Amino acid sequence: MFTERGVIPERNGRKSGLQRLVYRPATQKFGGDVDWQSIKSKLRRTVTRTPEVVIKVKGGGSTIAGVLRYMNYISRNGTLIAADEKGEHVSGRDSVNAMHASWDLDLQCPHDRKGEALHQSFNIIFSMPAKTDPDKLFAAVQAFTQERFAGHQYLMALHTPETDPSESPPPHPHVHVVVRAEDEDGRRLHIRKSTLRAWREDFATKLRAYGIDANATSRAERGVSLKGRGSAEYHIHERGDVSAAKARRFADAALELERGYIEPKPWEIAMAARRRDVLRDLIQSATRLREENDVELAEQVERYAQELPPVDTEKRKMQRAIIAQVRERLRQKHGQDRETSSPTT
Repeated sequence: MFTERGVIPERNGRKSGLQRLVYRPATQKFGGDVDWQSIKSKLRRTVTRTPEVVIKVKGGGSTIAGVLRYMNYISRNGTLIAADEKGEHVSGRDSVNAMHASWDLDLQCPHDRKGEALHQSFNIIFSMPAKTDPDKLFAAVQAFTQERFAGHQYLMALHTPETDPSESPPPHPHVHVVVRAEDEDGRRLHIRKSTLRAWREDFATKLRAYGIDANATSRAERGVSLKGRGSAEYHIHERGDVSAAKARRFADAALELERGYIEPKPWEIAMAARRRDVLRDLIQSATRLREENDVELAEQVERYAQELPPVDTEKRKMQRAIIAQVRERLRQKHGQDRETSSPTT
């Protein structure tokens, strides 16, 4: 029920929907490495291929019931190692249900100014390669969430290959975190690309504090052009099938090739520009390392820069595969034609 001021009455200390609508957080800035020693440490991790942290935001609960289903899923109905924002263990389905009820999701603002529906929560996954100590990983994620999600309610659960509830569990340990979209003051969590960059740097720092080698570089710094597959497409690929999404991308690539649309796309030009920036920074760093007589690291950086794979995209790979296939068919056809036209003895 609305009051005469046009806002929802407050409950349990939460702020009104009106304040939530007008709130705009300050833009988060990603500073990266700010001093030379930090840059050198990151260079060492990068050239030695230190494992990269992975943080994925997989949408969020669009309904109150959906949030509860996800809570029960990640905790396997309260049977897995799970904890809340206070660091207290959450055990059993009843505890999960009680925690969900305490979030008061019905008090969150359901739509933005344009009338579009807002998520009730965000589902975030923190992972590291196989054989990473799962307990240390869980502790590092706890340290991260207590700082980054202060004021928000959340539930986190550890998954290992042995406890993951999915049909085809990945081989690496990972932690699921479901975060209430609004904090106790009604301020909404905003997750942008710059947010994820900052989160990855922070998460890697937390892991190293627990003795886990971890790095956080951009795809451009790693020389990675192709985006990783989503979990659904990954599982389809593992079964030996082709996803409908990939089939559509292949059809688009073939159609562009047929129509002669081979000019570089804006994002390909941007990728090339980022590669030039990365190479410039690596060369400048190697030069400074030589000036400091750190020849070994300088040579590693120079070799790393030389070995970066060429910039590429999935669409271009598909088109090259199509061209190679057409050429092979033409070659075979030409060979058959020559055999047919050869005079018989």
